[in-house]
Amino acid sequence: MNMEEQKRLAFYDISDARAKSAKTFDGKLYTLKGGIAVEKGTGDVKRVADIYYEVRSVMDQAHTIVAKRRKKDEELKEVLQKTC
Repeated sequence: MNMEEQKRLAFYDISDARAKSAKTFDGKLYTLKGGIAVEKGTGDVKRVADIYYEVRSVMDQAHTIVAKRRKKDEELKEVLQKTC
């Protein structure tokens, strides 16, 4: 039985307070601050809208994955953990 439910997550949803970091398909890690993404290591600043289609997973402050996609051509889906 699948323990996760998923729904589509738009780029503006990534900018909410729950999402704190995002990892892209090329391995870059970004810290999310509202609608801005700051690359860890280099400090490059980009808009979340500009990296949205490169985002593979989105994590909250506890480093729990809150959204993910397996392939670049898939939709970014929110991951909701069910409580038993």
